[in-house]
Amino acid sequence: MKTNLTDFVIETIKEISNFNYENVECIKRVIRKAIDVYHLKSYEEVEETQTGVIRFLHIHSMLEENILSKIVEVSRNSETTLDIEGVYEGHVIRDY
Repeated sequence: MKTNLTDFVIETIKEISNFNYENVECIKRVIRKAIDVYHLKSYEEVEETQTGVIRFLHIHSMLEENILSKIVEVSRNSETTLDIEGVYEGHVIRDY
């Protein structure tokens, strides 16, 4: 991958039809693609409950958390009112 993180996010957003930077599901799609493209060891776990689907983000290292946090920031047009915890509604597990 020869593009920087900002370019990656911008290109990924262009690929997502009807991307809304306020919609956390759109941001989660960008995060999932980044985990795959950059071969991160962090991963998303999906749990189905009676109330619906809950997505947990397992973060492998502080470095990867910083990368994913930057992705959230760029996805939201540098608006920092929402962080990785907010995107996953507190369902973040740090495995480091």
